[in-house]
Amino acid sequence: MKKVGFIGLGTMGLPMVKHLLSNGFDTYVVSRSRGPIEQAVALGAIEASSPKDLMEAVDVVMTCLPVPQSILDVYEGDDGLIAGLSPGKVIVDHSTVDRETNERVYEQIQKKGAYFVDAPVSGGPMGAEAGTLTIMCGGDDEGFSLSRDVMDAYGDYIVHVGPVGSGTVVKLLNNMLIGVHQAALGECFIMAEKAGVDPAIAYDLIKRSSGFSKSMDWSVDAILDRSFEARFSINLLHKDIRLALKLAEQLDLPLEMVKKGEERVREAKEKYGDQDVSAIIRPLEERTGVTLLRKK
Repeated sequence: MKKVGFIGLGTMGLPMVKHLLSNGFDTYVVSRSRGPIEQAVALGAIEASSPKDLMEAVDVVMTCLPVPQSILDVYEGDDGLIAGLSPGKVIVDHSTVDRETNERVYEQIQKKGAYFVDAPVSGGPMGAEAGTLTIMCGGDDEGFSLSRDVMDAYGDYIVHVGPVGSGTVVKLLNNMLIGVHQAALGECFIMAEKAGVDPAIAYDLIKRSSGFSKSMDWSVDAILDRSFEARFSINLLHKDIRLALKLAEQLDLPLEMVKKGEERVREAKEKYGDQDVSAIIRPLEERTGVTLLRKK
């Protein structure tokens, strides 16, 4: 059984650590916040003093961090993961960043005779809790093979997409669609309300029809119940859409619908950035004077 490490004990990372522990992996953790560390240690995890020390103690490390700079802060430097690498070890990054960050750390890790897998996840905190995450992986075949059994602890559908950065591309494609879907469904259900149709009934019917998307499953009940506590925040979605649009610029692709979705997400971010992506509808509610509420 491999020894594993995990850095990034947020709403996704901590449940993933629970699954590693329940599957029998000796699991080492590092975090800037004491609360998550204490929770992980109480469950049986072992605290390491730094990313470097953690890397030296284990075979495979997973990271799940919010932004590209977080990756560089944890991976590079005298106390970073890369400083603790030795040949044959694997680092798996479950963050949503950009291909440039993937490639930058991949080159440094490869020079150490080790492996890097960019492996963004989809499924949200509910999927992390259930151990049913979709994981899209980029990297060398051997790195993927060496880390696959670890990802099986919390992933339900795990695919090796291609070379390093490939998993990140698929995740950015997914999240740029979330922005477009959220903008469109807001207009859809406010239109239902203004036309005198109960949005909950409209949702029930659309769910069984060809206009349905998983974004509705994520959002409509939360909107109707006014439950906007972040599962996936508007701030993080906006970061991901900007990364997708940056990639589109590099590929010389005009993504007009995605740009419109980014505008709506950016507008919502100004007031509601820390709330769940379902709150993207709130500026539109304010402009139209319509607030969607579940009928009694």
